[in-house]
Amino acid sequence: MERRPSEWLRIVKLYVDDGVPMTKLAQKYKFNVSALKHKAKVYQIHGEKPFTDEQEERIYTREEKLAAIKEVLSGKKSARQVAAEVGTPDADSVGEWVRKYKEKGEEGIQISRGRKKYMLHEDRQRFLADKELKDRCKHLEDENEILKKSLALALKKDKRLRKRYKSLMSSRAESN
Repeated sequence: MERRPSEWLRIVKLYVDDGVPMTKLAQKYKFNVSALKHKAKVYQIHGEKPFTDEQEERIYTREEKLAAIKEVLSGKKSARQVAAEVGTPDADSVGEWVRKYKEKGEEGIQISRGRKKYMLHEDRQRFLADKELKDRCKHLEDENEILKKSLALALKKDKRLRKRYKSLMSSRAESN
């Protein structure tokens, strides 16, 4: 189950600040203990900042990624340790960067945004419906523009059509 950053912050505070055992929290909230370990480490290093909504939209530059990858490949630190130091909410992010680097080299490492925010089912349905309507509207606007240009070209070339169009437009103007 995907958790919002604010939920993770609440759970991490229960562990770090209130001393609730990890295993108890893992059973109650149904998650892996290693995930809590990583998030607790991030909290201890960076505080609450990585658990805000802005962090989900955080952009990791290519240079930041390459520096993290080189640190892991040097063997001094694990990918999880570097992920905690960088402040990524996901412990596997740096490991994924290293995998891409090994597969594609430096060209495989690009600037990317954080993961998209988790949406409830109703919110996601509303978002998808809005997106579909916007796409349809854009398609119709493009189609309308093409038809206007086609009409202008046709009127330019055909005198009889131009006469019919003018009479049609004048009769429409009179009826309004």
